[in-house]
Amino acid sequence: MNESIPPLTRGEARSVKKRTRTFRPNYLSFAGTYQCNLACPHCCVPIEWTDRLDVPSAVRFLEQAHAAGIETLGFTGGEPFLYPEFLNTLTKRAATLGFKFDKLMTNGVWHRDAAHATVVLSALRDAGFSGKIGLSVDKFHGMDIAKLAEFCHVTRAVFARDTILSLSYASREPDKGLEPIRRLADALGGVVEWSKLLGRYLLVSDDLTMTACWNHLATVERAEGLPGNPWDGVWFVEDYCEGPGQALIVNPKGEVKPCCGFASDLDQLTIGNIHTDSVEDIIGFARNHPIVGTIFRDGLTALRDEILGRDPSALPGATSNHCFFCWYVLTRGLAAGANGGGGKAGAWTTTQPNYTGELIQLGLRGD
Repeated sequence: MNESIPPLTRGEARSVKKRTRTFRPNYLSFAGTYQCNLACPHCCVPIEWTDRLDVPSAVRFLEQAHAAGIETLGFTGGEPFLYPEFLNTLTKRAATLGFKFDKLMTNGVWHRDAAHATVVLSALRDAGFSGKIGLSVDKFHGMDIAKLAEFCHVTRAVFARDTILSLSYASREPDKGLEPIRRLADALGGVVEWSKLLGRYLLVSDDLTMTACWNHLATVERAEGLPGNPWDGVWFVEDYCEGPGQALIVNPKGEVKPCCGFASDLDQLTIGNIHTDSVEDIIGFARNHPIVGTIFRDGLTALRDEILGRDPSALPGATSNHCFFCWYVLTRGLAAGANGGGGKAGAWTTTQPNYTGELIQLGLRGD
């Protein structure tokens, strides 16, 4: 890939501080493994993949990202704690380089018992992790609340911070789907209340304060069979993907994507691979990518307007969900420059034409 990318100078590759309309990543996230001890019905990650990102390649890419001016690091999965040696090595090197740590996302029920969790979390602490542990807690996880509460207590004790944990939940609306969080609050002797200041729910107990971060649920991949219509009649507000985007997301195969949304594992958003491409190569390719470059320069609305301008009936309606819209138009091949297909974990298998009229097969599982 890197042979076709015009070289960037060091200054051009460095992340841009002000909000210039271009791809200027300021965040790096690794999914060292996609494997997980759960199989949630709304998960769009191909947990069937057995790949593990090798540590030396990840460290090399981490160092390149630091040289390019990227300053924040996070971890996701799969379940990251199923690959603790990856977390600890990357964390130790990142701490030495001066990275700011964002979240490490986990389901919080991967551990055998409190003693096991204490050993693993202590190693992460000693490696220098100073970010937050993000817990995915919603009705789709179907998790053991008592075991999750145990994880919360252990994490609080190991890191000695009352704000060490945060919560993430997926639902149709921010005030929906809070039942598992309320059960967790009961198990911790806490309460769930709305914060007008933060504009989010908080779970507060005697020794923990957790912010609840809402994720807009959509019927993609495994969740396509769930009830609800994501075409809710309201168009999303353009944000140039400043929230979930402006990131280098590295998956277990070494592929790099520019976002952490529903479309993050589609081949249509691949902007490089850490085994073959440098950070500078990847940023340059992303800026010239027919989809990625357009989104960060002109916005998702530019894709929408191009599609509807060509065919006013190409879309079923309007949707307020940015990530669902991106995933839908890319898998269906509706946007110029996207061939269509993909879908690593979906159950949908249909044939339909893309925007050029070529028949494409949807819903084929990845290797």
